[in-house]
Amino acid sequence: MVPLLLPVLVTLAALPGQAQTPSKKELGHKALQSVVDFLKSDDSEVRGLAVQVLGEAGNKAASGMLRKMLQDRDKHVRIAAARALWQIGSPAGLKTLQDIIDDVPAQGPVAVTNTPLVELKIISQNRIREKAMETYAWMRGEKAADLLYKLKNDNYGTIRDAAGKELARLGHEDELAPFLEALSDPDEGIRYNAAGLFSSICAKAAVGPLARLASGGDSVRVRMAALDALACSPGKKDAAAELLKLTSDENPTIRYKAVSALGGIKEDKVLARLKEISSADKDVRLRIAAQKALMGSGVPADFSVAGDALTAASPDIRLEALEVAAAFPEDKSLPLLASALDDPDTKVKLYAALYILRTAERK
Repeated sequence: MVPLLLPVLVTLAALPGQAQTPSKKELGHKALQSVVDFLKSDDSEVRGLAVQVLGEAGNKAASGMLRKMLQDRDKHVRIAAARALWQIGSPAGLKTLQDIIDDVPAQGPVAVTNTPLVELKIISQNRIREKAMETYAWMRGEKAADLLYKLKNDNYGTIRDAAGKELARLGHEDELAPFLEALSDPDEGIRYNAAGLFSSICAKAAVGPLARLASGGDSVRVRMAALDALACSPGKKDAAAELLKLTSDENPTIRYKAVSALGGIKEDKVLARLKEISSADKDVRLRIAAQKALMGSGVPADFSVAGDALTAASPDIRLEALEVAAAFPEDKSLPLLASALDDPDTKVKLYAALYILRTAERK
């Protein structure tokens, strides 16, 4: 299968002055082979991530591989394959998603109480249905609305709620209102769950309530969920003042999430604070998060910060550093990506492959 994909990769000469770095063609070959090898992993999560990389790389020649993954023994991998095919322009996975959504767990007589094992199986099956529904809605957009409204009448409450969430994400205000109300519920657990949902709904209308939750006075988990939701909100500029305050919070995770949420806000005070953190903070995680946030606002990344972060002990930090490194000119980015392709962490290795394949596709 691999030879069918390789001609798609762009052939360029070896990088000047980089004697120890393979050429872009050689790196593309190695990256692709690495992804293909991971497609054969016994670990379904690894197979799913490899499928995701093929989709995000945008290589249409991967269609044959991805179609085969629609038959994977694990439904999560099939869902990932459907999404990846859509990303390269193929609707071949739509039926797979529809079949998973339609696979409704059987319900016995009302008077019969399910055993714990049966209940666990139902929960697991509905989580897979929910993931398939989310992927279908992401792919089809507003064209998924009819199916989502149908699922609002599903036998299971979790599916009904998930359908409402997807409709809210698509901009259906009648579905958004209950989630907004939940952000101010007296129950801390409900506030937490509602804030978490807005990480995918990403609604501008929630900026005010989310900023209030993040500001303090609530549990740390609610504050962190609110910051994650603010990070994707198109209206987060209105929360810039609060986010700036939180970059000095006593909790390091709150600081990190506040810095991340500032990405894309092109205000002088925000950019100045991000540059300060990027250049002077002792925490390499904060420095690389600030770099990513600056990139989101159109500010070029700093090579030294990415280099430091790529040597961090945490794979999560190395992953963020890869995203920054991939934005550098090729003479700087490719040596870093080549090194990460041999990283001991599978996810870091696969994302290094992704960025290399994207580079190899560029003319």
